[in-house]
Amino acid sequence: MKRIYLFCFRHSKIITVLSLVLFILSFYLSLNIKVNYDLYSLLPKDLPSVNALNELRNTFKLGEEAYILLPFKDPYEVDSLKKKVSQIKGVSKVSWISDFQDIFLPDYFWDQNIKDKFIKDGYTFLKVEFIESSQSPLTKSAIKEINLILPKGSYFTGNAVIGQDLSELTQRETIRYLLIGSILVIIFLFFLLPSMYVPLLIYYTIFLSILVNTAISTLLGQEISFISRMIVGILQLGVTMDYAIFLYHRYEEESKTKSKEEAGWEAVRTTAISIIASSATTVAGFLAMTYMRFGLGKDLGFILARGVLVSFISSLTILPVLLYEFHHKWANSKRWVLRIPGERLFNFVIRWRPVIFIIFLIGAFSLFVIPKFPMDYKLLRGLPENIPSMIGQKKLEDIFEKKSTIFAIGKESPDNWQEIIKVLKKDPYITGIMGYYEMVDPLLPDYMVPESVKETFFKDGVSYLTLDANFSYGTQESYDFIKRMRDKIEKRYNVTFTGIPVLNYDLKNITTDDLNKVNIISIIAIFMVVALSFLSLPIPILLVLVIEMAITINLLIDYLTYGFIFFSSNLFIGAIQLGATIDYAVLLTSRYLEAKRKGFDKIASAHFAFEGINSIITSAGTMFFISFPLGIFSDIFMAKNLAMLVSRGAIISVLFVTLLVVPLLVTLDSVLEKLGFIRKEEKR
Repeated sequence: MKRIYLFCFRHSKIITVLSLVLFILSFYLSLNIKVNYDLYSLLPKDLPSVNALNELRNTFKLGEEAYILLPFKDPYEVDSLKKKVSQIKGVSKVSWISDFQDIFLPDYFWDQNIKDKFIKDGYTFLKVEFIESSQSPLTKSAIKEINLILPKGSYFTGNAVIGQDLSELTQRETIRYLLIGSILVIIFLFFLLPSMYVPLLIYYTIFLSILVNTAISTLLGQEISFISRMIVGILQLGVTMDYAIFLYHRYEEESKTKSKEEAGWEAVRTTAISIIASSATTVAGFLAMTYMRFGLGKDLGFILARGVLVSFISSLTILPVLLYEFHHKWANSKRWVLRIPGERLFNFVIRWRPVIFIIFLIGAFSLFVIPKFPMDYKLLRGLPENIPSMIGQKKLEDIFEKKSTIFAIGKESPDNWQEIIKVLKKDPYITGIMGYYEMVDPLLPDYMVPESVKETFFKDGVSYLTLDANFSYGTQESYDFIKRMRDKIEKRYNVTFTGIPVLNYDLKNITTDDLNKVNIISIIAIFMVVALSFLSLPIPILLVLVIEMAITINLLIDYLTYGFIFFSSNLFIGAIQLGATIDYAVLLTSRYLEAKRKGFDKIASAHFAFEGINSIITSAGTMFFISFPLGIFSDIFMAKNLAMLVSRGAIISVLFVTLLVVPLLVTLDSVLEKLGFIRKEEKR
């Protein structure tokens, strides 16, 4: 292995050029990654509500539909627009009142029931169905063409349109906030590293790792969620920048007494050993997320875990070659660097360690007794409200009382469908029902019903109802309604309910289980990694409790800010913050035990450990600055909230580690010595 590294050092110019080629190729592949903007598609495929939604989409093209909301003046103008839209390539069907009512008759002859469903408060809407899924290029092209012919004052909305607007917004935000965060990180590192060239080399290495990680997803044909697209690069840079900084510091130290080649090899050899435990805890936290049934956890967890591995490899392969190649630049341009003197703070925490120990016990006990924070499961809350399609969605809901739309789909006899409609009409939350047996008089002979109406509601014996409800999804009213309908209808008839309120109800149940599962798995996995690293049982208990307290405070601040915890943030922040920031505590503990092994007493060992706070401040600062812009400025609440929790969590964790870990190690020194296997082995 040493020979390989020495060969690379001697050919450093070629390796540098090859890294640039890899950078360009990875950048190109990253631009072509498949992104999924439908978060409900990440629900488990075996859920009845998901199967029902897929049947609606495949059979009736529902769920992929869009709506054109426009002022109603002349029915002939609206019908003319309907015909224009239906001729656009990619559109399979456009539905309006003209499909159910002769619009050439005076409007006072129109069926009032049908009229109320399509025309209200001076507005009407067209329902547009597409040939292919909302993610296909054909549908995206059709949406763009429709936007070009819409009259002034109209709105275009629906899942497919929202997805398109979201695509454009996330692409802008991903690049913008990663760039702003990167500039802040580089400026931050300029103050902490003695050469202006080193931050650039370190950033280049980690950013290359991010591009390679994304390019791998493209090559594998992996489709990732838009949240993963926005957050992965930021998190990967935030949690793995340490690896590159550690290697630089070791290279700098070794180069004082060795040749450039020998210093590079020694830096790689020693750094690899020291950061294996660090990367293992981070990977363990991310892999814990993959045990979720909710697909976003698998999506985010696998990509982040792979990203840590890619950054680990890049820091040990590409960076040492770059440091060797540009050694004459950074080695000769030394300047003042910022160092935080911790003497006063050290004296404070040591003097007050009995009080700190009591506070720790109270905090640790509270983790097991405090009630769970209320969670918000409104998935669409995570989407921006200021994009045109979301504005149109809100207006459509307000005018036509479509606060929530629910579908009932299945194979049933005409009599049973009419019984189902009777049950639904009795429910106070139902404001409108659209279906064959609701819109067509049962006494009307079958041959008198237009074929277009039959085809709209029947395919291979399967039919459906569209229900408008006056509750918002994600509320207790919606949950109670779904429970009631499943008891009264799903258990008695061959019919399944689906739609956003139903999917949200299932999402709530699934993610509640996922949260408990992921937290337990991440704690156990990280506990095992730390226990094996130190060959000790009390140390991982101590360190995990400190970070869990920091996570709880982080979530408490979020709850006090919004009055709720957004479900996706709660799902991920525990594993992310525990996996990424327990390294701070591990570093101080390693230094403490190292000093103890050298024969220092516990106070001197604590002082030696406390000198490591500048290293953990560097790590926390990197994570804070890279996440902060997205957490402050993003219009997409789901990404914004998680980024803010990550950014704030880094600061809270470093505060807890700085104030608690060293005084706790001193207070529990005798316990650690008795129960630490290393101490026992050294005494033999």
